[in-house]
Amino acid sequence: MTQAPIRLSLFGLINTYLVPERDGLSLIDTALPPLAPRILGAARQLGQPIRRILLTHGHSDHAGGLDAVLQAFPDAELWMHPADEHYLGELGLRARPTHALHGGEQVGSLRVLATAGHSLGHLAFLDGRDGTLYAGDTFTSLGRLRVVTELNPWLPMPTFGTPDPAQARQSAARLAELPHLNWLALGHGRPISQPQKAMRGAVARAQLEPSPAAWELAVARRIDALVQPSKVRGSRPA
Repeated sequence: MTQAPIRLSLFGLINTYLVPERDGLSLIDTALPPLAPRILGAARQLGQPIRRILLTHGHSDHAGGLDAVLQAFPDAELWMHPADEHYLGELGLRARPTHALHGGEQVGSLRVLATAGHSLGHLAFLDGRDGTLYAGDTFTSLGRLRVVTELNPWLPMPTFGTPDPAQARQSAARLAELPHLNWLALGHGRPISQPQKAMRGAVARAQLEPSPAAWELAVARRIDALVQPSKVRGSRPA
């Protein structure tokens, strides 16, 4: 078993990950500003600077902490898909990308995979050294593993915030067929070891497009309404 990903989590719901490289650390996503002190503390504990930030996508709960991290590491590079850059302005962030990603690139040890659906510029990152797939919001793992299009009534925001469910399911299906995966690290929920069977099962359920039960929809809509005040300029946390 390879070592588990270095996960930093806000309330156990919103995750970022530190990836050690030869020249320092890559940070995948920044979550919301309250997590920034823990990210910086973990970097200090590891004794390495954050050299680059890679965003799976631009939603507030994945990019909201950018300015706080870049204030501590102003020379860090920011890598993301251009299609999601507009979220940074909508969130009132000063940060702007230094490098564009489209899928197919190699950034340090991470291979960039285009996984549009949850957002137009959604990306995943595969670490070929240990078989860890950082899949953003293509799947969620709060409770059982689900493709993001399958509603979790207790965490409805990613599903409600997915503009192209069909494309999101296609992206998830491609990821489920990647060989030699040891870990699946997600934006929401715990990392999963030896994930391929669970990924394929989640894809199979999602492709059936099951209708949520009435109580699930009711709970989901209530929870979504409760988080409305936390949305920044109409950017849905997801």
